[in-house]
Amino acid sequence: MITKERLQETIRGVIREFKLTKHITDPAAEELTAALEERVDKLFKEEAASIYKQVKDSADYVAQLRDNAQMETAEAFLREIAVWQQMHSS
Repeated sequence: MITKERLQETIRGVIREFKLTKHITDPAAEELTAALEERVDKLFKEEAASIYKQVKDSADYVAQLRDNAQMETAEAFLREIAVWQQMHSS
């Protein structure tokens, strides 16, 4: 899972590499780092806001997720049994 901190550290690492190879000068690198971190913060805030808006009743949502997961597991188990029966019926 990508976290905001992991993404920001990756950005800092890339900029450090560019500074070491002199592709970006120090003052510009600092400005670039700050601008990119600000964009990352904004992106994660927008993403979090849209997730919360999509789910009206979190308890109902979690219950639906559990029901779906159980149904998928049960169906997969039944498919495995059918395949096993077909393999051993000959």
